Order: sequence, then structure tokens, then C-alpha cells
Amino acid sequence: MATQPPSKISHMLETCIYCKDLPNSISFYTNTLGLIPLFTNDRMACYPLGNTTLLLFALGETYDDVNPNPSKPQNVVPKHGPSSEIVDSLIKDWRQLRQHFCLAVEDRKDAERWEDYLRERNVKVTGRNEWPKGGYSVYFDDPDGNVGEIASRGIWPHH
Repeated sequence: MATQPPSKISHMLETCIYCKDLPNSISFYTNTLGLIPLFTNDRMACYPLGNTTLLLFALGETYDDVNPNPSKPQNVVPKHGPSSEIVDSLIKDWRQLRQHFCLAVEDRKDAERWEDYLRERNVKVTGRNEWPKGGYSVYFDDPDGNVGEIASRGIWPHH
């Protein structure tokens, strides 16, 4: 049995947000936040961001295994996300989930400009914070009620 990991993990490659209304979310992330999708389909959208990727998944569309390459039947992306029982509950009261994500900008002025821009676009700004190391964050709701954050350098040692 190995006592050490086989290699160093370099960074988070992707993370996902589950969306109740995927087309509306794609519109928000593309048109309001200005993210450029690598691709979109009925099941998901993929947004490259620096060395990571934000995936938007349609709620309830990921609880079956998927084989993205039928010529290789051994390939499988395993099911993930809420089960069908939980999906039904979330559809009734989406506020139960409230996933969080944070998007990085360079400095406080950038974060403050985003705060103004979001308000001008009638995006609900839900909070802001000045961090002890000098970072600044503005929080907002996306169309599904997830908690978005735009943060400047100074909230973490690595950013």
C-alpha cells in the first residue's frame, strides 16, 4: 500500500453549480458576468476561467452515468449531484441549496466596479466584506439563488 500520494495536486481543475433553469443561468453567466462558454448543451455549460473551469449543470440531469465516448464502453463519468428525491425537494424550495462560488479580480477597485455594475444590471447584491489582509469581496445572488462572490487579491495567501 502506498504511503504517499502518487503526485502533487496542482489546482482545482473544475467545480460545478447545479441550476434549476439552465438556459436562464447560461444567459446570466454569459451576458451579465461576461464569461465565454467553451460549449453549452441541454445538460450543461462549460466556462474556462484561468486554469480552472466552471461547469453549470441542469438540476436532475447528472444522476445517470454518462459515457462520452461510446466506442470505448469502459469510459464512464459517474453520476453525481442531488438524487431525484432531493431534486424534487429543491425544486419546491431552491433556497435550501444556495451553493457558493468566488470569482477573482485583481484589486479592490475592480471588485467595487463589479458591485456597481451588478446593481446597475438589477442583480441582487447581498453583502460585501473587507478582509483582514486587504482583500475586498462583493456577494450577489445568481438566477438560481446561489451565492456568487467577486473578490480582489488579499482574501487568501495565494490570491
